[in-house]
Amino acid sequence: MFFLLHTYNSQVNFTNGTGADVNTADQIMVYINNASEASNIKGFGLPTVNTITDLPYTGSNAPSPSNKIEALRGLLLFVNSTGETMVFDGLVWSKAFNVIGLGSNVTRFQLNNAVSTTNGQVTLPFSSASGTYLNDPLKAKTNVSTTSSTELPKLYIRQNGTYRINVSLTLNSTESGAFNKRLGIALFVNGVERTRLLETATDFNATTKLVNLDTVLYLKQGEYFTMDTISEVGGAQTFTVTPNTFVTIEKMQ
Repeated sequence: MFFLLHTYNSQVNFTNGTGADVNTADQIMVYINNASEASNIKGFGLPTVNTITDLPYTGSNAPSPSNKIEALRGLLLFVNSTGETMVFDGLVWSKAFNVIGLGSNVTRFQLNNAVSTTNGQVTLPFSSASGTYLNDPLKAKTNVSTTSSTELPKLYIRQNGTYRINVSLTLNSTESGAFNKRLGIALFVNGVERTRLLETATDFNATTKLVNLDTVLYLKQGEYFTMDTISEVGGAQTFTVTPNTFVTIEKMQ
């Protein structure tokens, strides 16, 4: 018994870095050589796009879960503006690696706008729109509407893993005794309540209180979570959650 192996070597030479020998219509892997050195091949060039929005199958062209493009799973594209190499899983793009060493596993958003409640419970909206988007390497808001009221509260999970979720609430109220009990959030995964977090509010000034909450959850790709404020019985009823409220998501493993 024997095996017959075929070895193929496809090479394209650059002339003074201008790519004069490259036909841009060819779908090729480009090997980059330094002709002045004997060691020959130095690396290869990935296909590139200028910005994240130039990636195919994003925005209105993003596939739905039922139309996942298995044939393109593992596709790599380099994004010039961010220095990131992105990988496609058939549904969404996520960061494969960052060539400038600034990779991060932490996503952070600011509250989209102030929201008020008279019964202690209100859903927190977060947007990827300019001004509320802070940092999103985990792609929790990629391809998510910045205007839809049903989508604003949703933060999507793109990879299975253990996630640390921190919520920093800033609350205003002029109601007497409004903060005499613990305040917090109820965290929902795919619309089903997973956990409740309650802490005693910290005074910032006469009308403003701060609450910091932290939890760790195992979450799966394709799930999303939302958050509602809650209060203990007899606690805060009428208050406003200000835009100076943040959620931080850290992928731990």
